[in-house]
Amino acid sequence: MSAARLTLSPIHLTPAAAWLTERLTHHAPQLGVFLPVGIAGPGGDATVLRLLADRGADILEVGIPHHDPIYDGPLITHAYRQALYRGIGVAEALDTVHRTASATAASLVVMTYWEPVRAWGPDRFARDLAAAGAAGAMIVDLPVSQAGPWLTAARRSGIHTPQLAARHSSDAEIRQIAAAATGWVYAPAAHALTGYTGRLDLPSLTAFTQRLHAAGPTPVVTGIGVSTPAKAAQVRHLVSAVVVGTPVIRPLLELGASDGLRAAADRVAAFAQALRPAAQTMSNPPMNSRGLPRRHRNRGHPWDT
Repeated sequence: MSAARLTLSPIHLTPAAAWLTERLTHHAPQLGVFLPVGIAGPGGDATVLRLLADRGADILEVGIPHHDPIYDGPLITHAYRQALYRGIGVAEALDTVHRTASATAASLVVMTYWEPVRAWGPDRFARDLAAAGAAGAMIVDLPVSQAGPWLTAARRSGIHTPQLAARHSSDAEIRQIAAAATGWVYAPAAHALTGYTGRLDLPSLTAFTQRLHAAGPTPVVTGIGVSTPAKAAQVRHLVSAVVVGTPVIRPLLELGASDGLRAAADRVAAFAQALRPAAQTMSNPPMNSRGLPRRHRNRGHPWDT
């Protein structure tokens, strides 16, 4: 069923999803940081994510491992394979989201390929994401034309469904993507795999983001190729958020635990400063992404410990 023919019910957002909308529409530009689940070992991912939020990350993207990550470069592919070897998947991602959302006001969004969602069950996946405190999930390889069941399940659970838009998309395809997207439309800064460090074609990216803005009111977010704080500063006026992954993941994988975490946190701080050079870092309210006071655990949740 295509998104153009799918009748979607109005979405009644969870507090986490509503907070993501608030920060993207009224506090741009935001900094998103992507972390593959399992990179810091059992229980360690949430600790890393909380530190990155403290150093300036507004949106935390949690990646679910997949055996064939067609949009990812060597570094993230390696991290996914390590996680899969250790048996890490959807359950561990949900636990990481819950542990992080319970202790920070940063917004949590899951990034995944379709196969783990299909295996878990779209309705169950949406319910579990909402219960864990996620604001939504972006399924990067799920075409809008095949996304009807997922979009319906996510709306039923009150979470966002960000959509990936390819730069070569036709105007009709962009309208379909904009109609399906809530939370954000993702516009890659480069037509490349994650980890790309080459030159950005800024005129092309500018024209592309303008097309996406014209297609609807959903905020536009960019990433892939924004490999330095200087590049983040170049694109910040085009979008509501910039997402970085490889520059933060690399020290975590290549340096020792202590040095790697320190270097990753420093890189997040540098990107945050590039996006908000006048020290306009957003002051997060004393609540977590589900509208609960920080460090307050929602008793009875299946991931409470």
